[in-house]
Amino acid sequence: MPDVISWEVASRVAKSVAGYFPEPPKSEIESLELDLISVFSQAQLQVANATGLNVAGSATPLVMTRSEWAEANILSFRTTLTPLLEQMSEKLPRWRMSSVSSAVAGVQLGAILGWFSSKVLGQFDVILADASGDFDDDKVYFVAPNIIGVEMKYGFDQKQFRHWIALHELTHRAQFNGVEWMRGYFKALLDDAISFANPDPSAFFAALKKVFDEIREGRNPLGELGPIGFFATPEQMGSLNKITGLMSLLEGHGDVVMNRAGANDILESVRFEEVFSQRRNSQRGLAKLVSQLFGIDAKMRQYQDGAKFVHRVEEVGGAGLFNRVWEHSENLPDISEIRDPALWITRLGARS
Repeated sequence: MPDVISWEVASRVAKSVAGYFPEPPKSEIESLELDLISVFSQAQLQVANATGLNVAGSATPLVMTRSEWAEANILSFRTTLTPLLEQMSEKLPRWRMSSVSSAVAGVQLGAILGWFSSKVLGQFDVILADASGDFDDDKVYFVAPNIIGVEMKYGFDQKQFRHWIALHELTHRAQFNGVEWMRGYFKALLDDAISFANPDPSAFFAALKKVFDEIREGRNPLGELGPIGFFATPEQMGSLNKITGLMSLLEGHGDVVMNRAGANDILESVRFEEVFSQRRNSQRGLAKLVSQLFGIDAKMRQYQDGAKFVHRVEEVGGAGLFNRVWEHSENLPDISEIRDPALWITRLGARS
């Protein structure tokens, strides 16, 4: 019986879509790699000083093409989704489990990741790091064509911009490796969301009805979570809301740290931040539609809401109050507290 998703097809399609976008000359990619290597140790120290989160071992910048990034993320998806897909293969009638349906699913996943490969600048892949068990020499991905393209489009100073994005990804590494319980908690949330998933294909049609009902009522059917929100069961929504709150915190904190940690060395950081804020808010037409369909709009809100949460908490109680989020998982804000920091501040016994 074929897999629910043909991973081979997903890989081929992702590489094909990623290959549609032009690649920079090899010499420019090599220059980017050298710049990242030269600044990585300094950036790790700056993140540790700015966050108080100390991480053993050293990180390695892995400069990738778009196709290589897509391939790495197909592996992440396969690692994460295998338990659910095994359940689905048991529930689906044998006549529905054809090589054609498997290939169609592979085409869909490959197309999504191929398109994403043209947008991502960097990524700390906690899923593959967990799967390998090698936490001492973590790989941090940087997608060379996208970084170089942004630098050319906006006339950024290359060394400063590369330092700046390294700080953001290394902050994520510190969050997952410098907080003892974070990896286990994050994995448990993902496992919960997957374990609550309904492998019955009829759930798909119920989800479509929900979409049409939302449209009829004049509401955005994609909501805060993108398409995953309308396929989620009520049980999943609890886990997904926790994941959304956590990712809002981590992304917002990453933005705050990247601007704070390198303030003395990255003189253009204010301009970088302004440009990226405008990019997040200025999508139109097809790009806007695709962003909504794939949940990118929700991710952009995570950066903004999370950063506002960090700033507000620090205004009230300084870094000492904010750092209580790292003490244990019960101290993490949920999505309602991210949007209204006073709720979290009150819950932890401080005054707003």
